[in-house]
Amino acid sequence: AASCSSASERRRRAYGRARAAAWPSARTEQRRGSSAQRRPLAPAANMAHDLMLDPSIRNWVLFPIILVMTLVQVNRSWVQVLLKSEKPPEQDHVHHMQLLSRSARLRANNRLLSSAAFNVRRDFFRAKGTGRLRAEVEGGAPNPMQNPDGMMDMLKGNLSMMVPNIVMMGWISYFFSGFVLVKIPFTLTEGFKQMLQRGVELQTLDVSYVSSLSWYFLVMFGLRGLFTLLLGENSLPDDTQMMQQQMGMGAANPMQFDAKKAYKSERDALKFVEHVCVLDDAEKAFLSKSAAR
Repeated sequence: AASCSSASERRRRAYGRARAAAWPSARTEQRRGSSAQRRPLAPAANMAHDLMLDPSIRNWVLFPIILVMTLVQVNRSWVQVLLKSEKPPEQDHVHHMQLLSRSARLRANNRLLSSAAFNVRRDFFRAKGTGRLRAEVEGGAPNPMQNPDGMMDMLKGNLSMMVPNIVMMGWISYFFSGFVLVKIPFTLTEGFKQMLQRGVELQTLDVSYVSSLSWYFLVMFGLRGLFTLLLGENSLPDDTQMMQQQMGMGAANPMQFDAKKAYKSERDALKFVEHVCVLDDAEKAFLSKSAAR
């Protein structure tokens, strides 16, 4: 029994010495790990400064995209001219617009008329029973679905706008997917990353770099001035105006014109015109200036 107790006592002392010897090294490793965790990492933006763009990307990706987009836009403008149907405006619509234009000119130049002349012209437009702006006209904008010519023109415009865009996006996504083309020479916030780096999923890439797909959208919306110089002011199709007309906006569209509401608003505008003739005291003002000289 004494020998067993002495052996266990020796084992306990050896375990204590081994634990005491290992304790400083464990503390040292723990301190190293905590200091490594507290050490600040290099920011992701600093990694982007080492990115070097190959000059071949400029020659074989950047310039071809601009050239192909210019040629597509030129062909698209000629297709628009060929598909556009020339039809004369409706007689009723022209009559309404001319009448409203005459009333608007009267309101704009009323100071050059005498009170009697202005009242006669105003009664011609808005007198009860006889006023031209009180004539019985059909109210409500016509339904564009009932106009086959307008629907056909809308379909042609959609095809000429959507087909080239789909083909160009597919071409760029297939041949130039993942390319980084240019770098914007100024800093941007992280909110522009999704817009400028479509198709390139790199969290460490700086926001100022532009991918191939994003470059396509920038060129499409940014070269309108160049296309206007090459093709002319009226030959370039306006995508924004086309989309507004399709959504029902744009008062200049004959399909959305409501003559009854336009007549009522013009009558109200004529009613509240404060007429002051500038020629009533023109003689006195002229004589006073001549006497002063």
